[in-house]
Amino acid sequence: MKPPEDGPGQPLDDLDFEILDGIHALFERVDPMPAGLPERVRLALALRGLETEVARLAVEEDSGLVGARGAEQSRTLTFDSASLSIIVRIEENKNGSVRIDGWLAPPRPREIELLTSAGTLDAASDGQGRFAFAEVPPGSARLVVLAVAASDQGDGGPAVVTPALVL
Repeated sequence: MKPPEDGPGQPLDDLDFEILDGIHALFERVDPMPAGLPERVRLALALRGLETEVARLAVEEDSGLVGARGAEQSRTLTFDSASLSIIVRIEENKNGSVRIDGWLAPPRPREIELLTSAGTLDAASDGQGRFAFAEVPPGSARLVVLAVAASDQGDGGPAVVTPALVL
């Protein structure tokens, strides 16, 4: 007995792909994917299994005042969590990227990841809690401060993640 030409178990043909494309277009029009969803999913996957604290934005220097002092455009943000404070200064580079200089309090060596839409950048803070990312592409990014570096003794607490920054 010959199997039917159209039915379960048969390979998809052009008509099937046309129907699927129509369903995809319908959902894109009626219920589009929220902006930033892929980035949020990547962050959730990156943090899966980590014991983390979420830092909250504590202080943002008024960027209008910074511009009034000169041609240099920068802004300073402070994030606080139960175990760590993170201060970052964001300054525009001439090539369109930004430089991020940061300080951790309490100061100690820690591994730091900057999760951007273009990928993950890595840095380490020194004994004074200082770290930097020289060229970061524009877009949104999150800082993840990981557990204490292996060279340091003592309990450094959980990883800390900041809300998204717009660079």
